Amino acid sequence: MKSITIRDFLTESEVKRAFKLYYLCQEGKDERRFVHAINQDIIKPNIDRINAALGQENDPMYLSYACEYIISRS
Repeated sequence: MKSITIRDFLTESEVKRAFKLYYLCQEGKDERRFVHAINQDIIKPNIDRINAALGQENDPMYLSYACEYIISRS
């Protein structure tokens, strides 16, 4: 299994947006759960580019959960 980092599929500006979104969700300033927010705001709109970057078709929700795990551990 190939190991990847969040920067392998998100741009620098998307990573910054993801962290900001995470903290907004944690503080209750965004009513959505983070995994749904990042899926809707960052992953789904960019899934074609993300798939190309990773060299395979990906499930947007799986990537969203992966982002939640990574960001929550940072």
